[in-house]
Amino acid sequence: MTTQPRIRDFTAPRAQAPRVETALHGAADLLITLWLVQGCDEMTQSFEEYGLGADWFAEFSEALSPDTRSLLKQINSGNVWISAMALLDEMNSGSTVEDFIDHIETMDPADLRLALLAMHEANSPEYERLASEAAAGDQDAVAELMTLPVVADHKRWADSMRLLLELEPKETTDLIVGAMRGVQADVFAAFEGEFRPILERDIAAKRAIAERVSTERFVELATNGISIEKQGYRRPILLIPTIVGRPWVIFTESAQRLIMAYPVADEYMDADPDAPPNWLIKTYKALGDERRLRILRRLSRGPSSLHELADELDVSKSTLHHHMMLLRSAGLVKVLIGADREYALREDIVPETTAVLQSYIDNTGGN
Repeated sequence: MTTQPRIRDFTAPRAQAPRVETALHGAADLLITLWLVQGCDEMTQSFEEYGLGADWFAEFSEALSPDTRSLLKQINSGNVWISAMALLDEMNSGSTVEDFIDHIETMDPADLRLALLAMHEANSPEYERLASEAAAGDQDAVAELMTLPVVADHKRWADSMRLLLELEPKETTDLIVGAMRGVQADVFAAFEGEFRPILERDIAAKRAIAERVSTERFVELATNGISIEKQGYRRPILLIPTIVGRPWVIFTESAQRLIMAYPVADEYMDADPDAPPNWLIKTYKALGDERRLRILRRLSRGPSSLHELADELDVSKSTLHHHMMLLRSAGLVKVLIGADREYALREDIVPETTAVLQSYIDNTGGN
């Protein structure tokens, strides 16, 4: 008879990994598109740095009807659409653009306005009080809300929210819904149909991966380099695949969870089975630059913030931001989420790249 060991554990309680879920929402790509074409924040690079390319965004904008353009102009800033992404957390996975628009249309208008204001909900009880009163239509509260420093620091978003809050609550709903229905009818419905099978392939693959690896490793693989291990990040996370946002990971949050709109993996974008993997091409392009090689060499000595790297390598933060985007897109570096975001080398990626290159050459060399 085998005696089972008895254990009394007096060590400190171990923090549990955050709960991470994946969900497919067709409206995520629409909201990101509107954020970009209406002008997003200053940290976002040019359209050439997005996977679909500048021509796609130009054609999208040109296809909008005069009526739809007029509605979007009244909303003014693209940052309102990122605020609206928090509402995706209220939808079932698999939702379409029409599902999302119907959901917004049936919300209490004051609740919709409060949700759009929730981009800064964690700032203070004063903010929460004023936001609630402003969402209900109190114009004195709107005026006072706009004087808070946290609002003034986000001027473009604040200017748009002021315009929306000066309307009657139902008029805000009508404007948001009208703009989205117009964009969907004018141009996006066709793209939603093209995107859907790609998103479905990607999320099915991600869910299969999630069953085999740790939560922290899964988030890093799904987002191509976002690490939540540093400082024991524990907030629940919702991962949503996006095509329009590629290669960026776009962060926002609902009241319950951190939301990461992550880029669909390259292998699910390719239709040509003989084409070299896009990831492989991006990796070797990223390596084909002296400055980026110097960045990798520096990161081999340990993690570093963007500010520290810019000082050490004597480059501007905007230039370095561009290089880091290419390195992250290629999977060569990861971002450590903590009090300060730092970049670190993904040490396993170089042998993986060599193996993928050799496999591609061996399989296609005779054609």
